[in-house]
Amino acid sequence: MTETGTPTLLLSLGEQSSRVRLTREDGTLWDHPLAFGLEAMTPGPFRRDPPSALELEQAIMVVEDVLMPLAAQIPPHERLMLHSPYPLVGELGSQELSRESVEQLFGQFAAMVEGDPLAAANLPKARHFAATLLILREWMHHLDAKRVVLIDG
Repeated sequence: MTETGTPTLLLSLGEQSSRVRLTREDGTLWDHPLAFGLEAMTPGPFRRDPPSALELEQAIMVVEDVLMPLAAQIPPHERLMLHSPYPLVGELGSQELSRESVEQLFGQFAAMVEGDPLAAANLPKARHFAATLLILREWMHHLDAKRVVLIDG
C-alpha cells in the first residue's frame, strides 16, 4: 500500500503467463493470474519481428479478452506498477510514462508494422517489445490507468 492509503497495482509480465496484484485501501490483497505472457504471444498472434499488422490486431483481441473481465475487480487507478523480465526503461524512454505517451508509442509502433519507414526509426522490432507495449496500452486504455511506472528485472 502507498503512504497515502490508496490501492497499489502491480502487473507482472511473464514469459507464458502474467499476474496482477491489487493491494486495496484496507490492506487486503487480490492476486489474479492472466492467461497471456510475452512469449505466449509467439507462436500465437506474434510470429515475426516485428509482428505484422494482422498479428497485432489478433494480439489485441487476445489481450482484450483477458483484461475486460477484470474491469469489475480493478478500480480506475492513478498509477500502475509494471514488472517485466525484459529491461523496458531504455526501450520506452522513461521509467514513468503517461497514458498519452503509451498511446503515442503504440501508434508509432502500429504505423511501423503497417510499413511507415519513419515510424520505425527509434523503436525496437522484437516481439517481446511489441507484446509489452500492446499489453500496457490495452491495460491503460480499458482499465483506466493514468500512468505506468516500469520496474525492470
